[in-house]
Amino acid sequence: MRNKWSLEVILISLVLITILAIVTREKILKTSLIITPESHPQTHLYTDMLSGGNSFAQKTKPDQFEWVCTLKDQFAYPYCGFEVYLGKDRTEGISLENYETVDLWLDYTGDSETLRIYLREFDPVYSIKGIEKSTKYNQVEFPVSQLENQPVRFSLHDFFVANWWLVELKIKPEMSHPQFDNIVFIEVHTGSQTKLGEHHFHLKKIELKGQIISTEKWYLLIMSIWMTGLVTFVIYRIVYLGKQVSLQKKRELELLEINNLLDLRSKEFEEKSKTDSLTGVFNRTGIEEAMLVGLTEWRQQKKPLSLILIDIDHFKKINDLHGHVTGDQVLSTLSQLIKDHIRLNDLFARWGGEEFVLFCRNTNTDQTFIIAEKVRELIANHPFPNQLQVTASMGVATLQTNESLESLFNRADAALYKAKENGRNRTELAT
Repeated sequence: MRNKWSLEVILISLVLITILAIVTREKILKTSLIITPESHPQTHLYTDMLSGGNSFAQKTKPDQFEWVCTLKDQFAYPYCGFEVYLGKDRTEGISLENYETVDLWLDYTGDSETLRIYLREFDPVYSIKGIEKSTKYNQVEFPVSQLENQPVRFSLHDFFVANWWLVELKIKPEMSHPQFDNIVFIEVHTGSQTKLGEHHFHLKKIELKGQIISTEKWYLLIMSIWMTGLVTFVIYRIVYLGKQVSLQKKRELELLEINNLLDLRSKEFEEKSKTDSLTGVFNRTGIEEAMLVGLTEWRQQKKPLSLILIDIDHFKKINDLHGHVTGDQVLSTLSQLIKDHIRLNDLFARWGGEEFVLFCRNTNTDQTFIIAEKVRELIANHPFPNQLQVTASMGVATLQTNESLESLFNRADAALYKAKENGRNRTELAT
């Protein structure tokens, strides 16, 4: 039930996150680049003197993007331009591929009908360091009248590569498209039909707007997350079900092992109740569940499992000298005595005749030996019916790595036999 609820919570959370990602896409992905004198102080002002003309230009305010151009007629196409560096130098710029629009705040005074904006691209394929004209001229030309409604907005799709540049540098057709992956500077330039005389410019700000990634990539990312989540869930279910099947098989094998052990230890035992009718303690059937719990704890959680085999010394003599009624009283008294003095976690059962077994879960060998000694002393010092002095011998064994329950009992039996050989009324550890 918990897994079901956890899955539903995860699915609802993913749906809500997906809806939020779709609804707030524009806000999340929105990015901008603002160009001002403070943010990009490195600039360059030039005129047609580079081409043999005699126009000149100068900045009117050193700390602002303000300049004046005086165009003269010595060159056939007089011009001037103002460059704002976007990168370190004229070869290392920035990528504008994620931007969509360019907003221009520009004041202009002069007789030109149009102005130009260049986004200059440096690409080692065709650009040569130190050669001014080798950078690609991505341009847009617009009427001066548009400056009345500021800002003037251009889409990057409006830019095209200047034809004169393509012809002059003999650019191959496949390289003739606009390119924005390494823009070294943005430039305000006089138009194609600019008149002679003074032209005053004040560039206040340029702002590029776009998205961190494209909308298509954003939706692809969402789909990828869903696909990853789905694949992860399927793998988790396969692994989880595999573990469940494995645990079930292991539990079945453990039950089979315990049943086999009980059959081997007592072929004559056919009673199906869990309680011994004489002593009131568990019989073999009654301890099956506890044996399984102890074995599971040992194998899965590495908790030690120990047992004590208890055998009443000279019990046959008690029956022969005092009768079976007294013998039964001894068995009942001894059972009650041990039940009253063991831990809640321990399991005590009559194994057959005068033999008993005490299972000690989560108890190592040393601790089990102490428990056995305590029980042995209790029996030896207890007054039994008819003033009988009763003692018991005990064998202690702890389940070892890769050991079966049958082997555990055999070792405890061997320790019990050793205790009897060494004089009885004593506890021996299994080897």
